[in-house]
Amino acid sequence: MKDKTGRQYMNKKIVSGFAIAAAATLALGAVATAPANAATKKVVKLAYMGPLTGGAAALGQDQIPGAIWAIDQYNRTNPKTKIELVKADAQCDGTVAANVAPGVAADKAIIGVIGTACSGEARNSFPAYKAAGLTMVAPSASAVDLTNRKSKSNGFPVFHRVVANDSFQGPALARYGASGVKDPKYFLVDDQSPYGAPLIKNDVTPTAKKLGTIVGTDSVAQKTADWSSVVAKIKSSGANIVL
Repeated sequence: MKDKTGRQYMNKKIVSGFAIAAAATLALGAVATAPANAATKKVVKLAYMGPLTGGAAALGQDQIPGAIWAIDQYNRTNPKTKIELVKADAQCDGTVAANVAPGVAADKAIIGVIGTACSGEARNSFPAYKAAGLTMVAPSASAVDLTNRKSKSNGFPVFHRVVANDSFQGPALARYGASGVKDPKYFLVDDQSPYGAPLIKNDVTPTAKKLGTIVGTDSVAQKTADWSSVVAKIKSSGANIVL
């Protein structure tokens, strides 16, 4: 229990840390908006866009404190400009993000977006943020296509991120699973999401094939409650690694 709790705490610190990095990067841009007259304080806004409700809310709730901390540190040391945080709940859902992003983009006081948290949110936010020229710095959106200039769904020139993309994460996951395992036999499961499905197919699978054998795969909707059929497939496959 101690080890499990420790890992959970570290994960929350890391997630919050990425949000701090994203917020701090955008906050530096606020310096350019500061008025020449120090007696006049300019108020600008940064928007955090990610899941604050819904099934992935834990991700957003871990990132928000990091963003708040970074903005507070900036405000303490920059008297000419005050940054306020706007929260935009996209629920880690591309459809929701497509409806939320235009409202954020329309607010002329918002100078940048800390986000999005999820890759699906990012793809559906790009049209609004590109049109507005609104800079995005994502703390966790890791899909490869988001920064691939050859992809139709890339976020150039407004999208940036502070995490490695899935072409690094997927192979690392496959290697970690095989660590200390003789004759690795993988069973791969994705959640049918815009993030999970490509991660398994494009980034985990090639490395798993090099390191061992893929003995089974499955694709299960995120909200599935009964996993008994998946468990049965895993047991019958003879897998010693499940990703």
